[in-house]
Amino acid sequence: MEEEISLSDFKGHRANIEAEKSRLNNMIESIRQRQHLVKADFEVARELATQFDFLYENGSFDQKRLLCETVLKRLYIEDGNITKAEYNAPFAIILRASGSESVKDGGRYWI
Repeated sequence: MEEEISLSDFKGHRANIEAEKSRLNNMIESIRQRQHLVKADFEVARELATQFDFLYENGSFDQKRLLCETVLKRLYIEDGNITKAEYNAPFAIILRASGSESVKDGGRYWI
């Protein structure tokens, strides 16, 4: 390879690699600093998911709408039936979890 690449090209590639490495290290540090916030959001979402039926049944129209907008990203409807639901983060992760029956099946309102 030494014959294939000039010293100036090598230095340019090395500088690009070092810059990318620095950018990735900064991203990792940023994620580490915000990790506790993500965990807190997930815990709030998990609690909301386990109480969805109660909150929906006892909420006003505006509260029900806000609850649905918080959980749901998009619903697909054909012939008046829901055929597919997309969930906002982190609810999509919660619904894929296999460890909690109460979260997987939140009741009759849980799609």
